[in-house]
Amino acid sequence: MIITRQFVLKKLWGVSLITVLLLILFSCTKEIQIDYPKTEKKLVVEGYIELGKFPIVFLTKSSPYFEKIDSANIAELITSVAKVTVSCEDEEEVLTLRHNVNYFPAYYYEGTSLKGKVGKTYTLTVQLSGKTYTSTTSIVEPVAIESFSTIINNNNNSQKFINIKFTDPPNKSNFYRVYARRIGKESTFYPSYLSTFNDFSFDGKEFTYEVIRSFSPILSKDNGRYFIDGDSVLLKFCAIEEKQYNYWKQIEGQIALASNPFGVSSSEPLSTITGGALGIWAGLSSTYYGIKIK
Repeated sequence: MIITRQFVLKKLWGVSLITVLLLILFSCTKEIQIDYPKTEKKLVVEGYIELGKFPIVFLTKSSPYFEKIDSANIAELITSVAKVTVSCEDEEEVLTLRHNVNYFPAYYYEGTSLKGKVGKTYTLTVQLSGKTYTSTTSIVEPVAIESFSTIINNNNNSQKFINIKFTDPPNKSNFYRVYARRIGKESTFYPSYLSTFNDFSFDGKEFTYEVIRSFSPILSKDNGRYFIDGDSVLLKFCAIEEKQYNYWKQIEGQIALASNPFGVSSSEPLSTITGGALGIWAGLSSTYYGIKIK
C-alpha cells in the first residue's frame, strides 16, 4: 500500500474533525444544579376517639419529598415531647405517652379515663415547641352490619373478598369507613382498599360493600389484596363525620395516583387541625365483627 500525502491529510482531517466534534460535545455538557425548594416541616396529627374506647393520638412531622429516607431520618420525624389533651364538656384528660413496636410510629399518646360516647363532641389540644394545635370531632350514631358473604377470586379459589350488607339510616347524609385485621397475622387494623364511602346513591336503602384487603408498606411484607382460606378477620365498620369523609377521600385519591407522584405534588392536603398542623382528629362510631374465611 502506497501512503501518499493526500492520504495522510485525509486521515489527519478525519481525526481533527472527530476531535473538534468531541470538544464541542463535551463543552456543551454542563452539570445542572437543581435547587430543591425548601419546605417547612409541619406537625402531622392522626388521632381517634372510638365509641367506648380511650383516645389515641400519633404525632409525627412532615418530610420533604426529596429528603433521604432511612431509619435515623424516620426517628427524627416522630414527636414524643408534646402535651396532648382531650376534653369533653367538663371532663379533661392529659394523654400518656406509650411505646409499641407493632405500631408505626411506635410512640403514641393514649387516654386512660375519657371514653367515646355517641353524640358527644371531643376537643383535642396539642402543645409543642410553644405552639398550640386544636381540633374537634363528634361521634355519630353507629350503623350495624346485617350479614356477610365472600367472593372468590376467579384465578384462585382460595383468595377471597368479603361482602358486607347493611341498611343505611334514611333522610340524612351518612359516611362510612371500613378497617380489617387478620388475627395472628397483623397486630393492628388497616383501612380496606378505598375504604371510605357515603350514602349519596343509596340513602335509606340496603347496600352491599366489597371489602378489599389493604396493608402497610412499612410493617407488612404481604402486599396481597385478598383474604385467603383459614384467615380469621376482625372487621371494624365505622360511621364517621362528613369532614372525616372529605379528608380520607382526598388521601385515597392521592394514593390512587401514586404512580405519578408529581401529578399531586401541588395538592395541599386537607387538615382538620387548626394552628398550621396537618392531619385528622376523628370520632369513630365503630362496631366489630369476627369473620372466618373458608
